[in-house]
Amino acid sequence: MYKSFASPVLIAILFLLLGCSPYRQRDLVGGWQAVAISQEGDTLQIDPKVVQFTFNKNEGYTFKSTLNYHESGTYYILNKRLFTMDTLNRASTEKAVEILMLTPDSLHLKMSDAGKDRLMKLVKQK
Repeated sequence: MYKSFASPVLIAILFLLLGCSPYRQRDLVGGWQAVAISQEGDTLQIDPKVVQFTFNKNEGYTFKSTLNYHESGTYYILNKRLFTMDTLNRASTEKAVEILMLTPDSLHLKMSDAGKDRLMKLVKQK
């Protein structure tokens, strides 16, 4: 009796393709500056120009924010999530934010801060 391996192989390939990230690390590489930050639909009263990310090809990142806050460490993308691990702060844990959009010039991140949804829109720096 002939058994076909085509069905299990096709199913495995389908699962692999569905599990792949729609975003690529190389699209994230570069400098990004915030242009808008909102929480629960309301614009936050901070200057978005001070909020910046830089992502390197070697999976390193830096983050600068208000009140002279800095992070630096490693990152990776899995599915629609951006994972970062701050290596400057020894007590840091891995963080994950949702990538809502990543184009050559725009990056939209959704995160949670104290249980409230926060949306950060960034543009790529030239």
